[in-house]
Amino acid sequence: MATAVKARNLREPLDFANANFLGLIFAVVVLVTFIFMPWMWTEIKYNGARLMSDVLTGGSLKNFSTWQIVLIPLAALLTMGFSLWGLLTPHRGALASILTMGFGVLGLVYYADLYFVREGEVAEYIRANIGTGSQVVFVALVGLVAQVILLVPNLNIAAQRISRRLAALRPPVPQKLIPYLFLAVPLALYLVWIIAPTVYTFYLSLTNWDGVSTPEYVGLRNYEVLFKQSALAEALGNNLRWLVAFVTVPTTLGLGLALIFNTDMRGGRWYKVSFYSPLVLSWPVIALVWSWVYHPTKGLINSLLIQGGITENPPGWLADRDLAIYCIIAAATWRQVGYVMVLYLAGLKNVDPTLIDAGLVDGANRWQLFRHVILPLLAPVTTIVFIISVIDSLRSFDLVQVMTRGNQGTRVLANYMYIEAFNNYRMGYGAAIAVVLFTISIIFVGFYLWRTLRDELEY
Repeated sequence: MATAVKARNLREPLDFANANFLGLIFAVVVLVTFIFMPWMWTEIKYNGARLMSDVLTGGSLKNFSTWQIVLIPLAALLTMGFSLWGLLTPHRGALASILTMGFGVLGLVYYADLYFVREGEVAEYIRANIGTGSQVVFVALVGLVAQVILLVPNLNIAAQRISRRLAALRPPVPQKLIPYLFLAVPLALYLVWIIAPTVYTFYLSLTNWDGVSTPEYVGLRNYEVLFKQSALAEALGNNLRWLVAFVTVPTTLGLGLALIFNTDMRGGRWYKVSFYSPLVLSWPVIALVWSWVYHPTKGLINSLLIQGGITENPPGWLADRDLAIYCIIAAATWRQVGYVMVLYLAGLKNVDPTLIDAGLVDGANRWQLFRHVILPLLAPVTTIVFIISVIDSLRSFDLVQVMTRGNQGTRVLANYMYIEAFNNYRMGYGAAIAVVLFTISIIFVGFYLWRTLRDELEY
């Protein structure tokens, strides 16, 4: 009888979800601990991420770590991927668990090097001052390796039974709360990374802080000084120019290009890729490219002007106080047009062609079709384009910082904030500028959303 029961138990289907779930949990623990817990000593600032950065860049703590520390976050990221792969494809769960074990061993190479290979005073000092984060990561890496034992049939079946018993003991979750449980993690991350720093910035704006000492509460003094500075008016004026240009030029050109490329024209895909390609470049790269274009002697524009016989004394584009800000805005617009074009192309794909056919039957010309049919149907996309344009124009920083560093009358609020906070070490004053920038963004976006929502409700 006992033999029959044992045979029946072994015939139960194996489920590797438990092993992959444990791998995912241990990988998350490794990554979070590596970033947010002290790797050496007791202060969080000496976390694993900082030591790895010092190893890669030759920073001040490079002598207190080994290059194998890079393997730890790499192993964590790879095991997270393989564990998710195993959970999403159950028939490959065993392979995912084995790969997870392998990368767990890869992460343990750091500890093998530290405790069995490294010698000398530095190594002894590291071993004597190892932090809590390093210890927790070691345990989690061992867990990544140990989860593979759940592939053994008897242990796998036992783990399934334990999971079922625990699930039976778990109190039932009301159906209406399930969506909130899924939202809990992203909302918590949003609270930690977005809301909390925003609130803290408001507090810092009321203090005098150099970034090192304890912040000193000064009330509204930073705002009083800020609103008396001519630099604020210059930055606001440049942001306003940027905003007007971003809301009008890329929107108009992007919509026009989308209408052209929405047809089956010859070479349309090549043209789409050509206009979209600037988006794959980062802002600093674009700034460098356009700095070369604007170079006063060897730049593309001035070379064409001189060789074409148009002028022998072309302007110094970024050195001219009257032209510099518009040159930077032109470079930003060059990148933004392709983005707006893609958004409108996606919107045009959702336009019901029967409505256009009905307009043609009623005798509408192309302008009337665009004005009374296509444009109203693109209103949701236009809303998105407007919001993105406002946000991008108000947080413009990279181009200004790389191309002119805020000189020649090109200062914007984000650049002004950076200079005051990180160059002049006036963190409280910089936070006050950030609050002003945040308030302006909220006003613009909130007003436009309110108008759009009101129009939709009236419709």
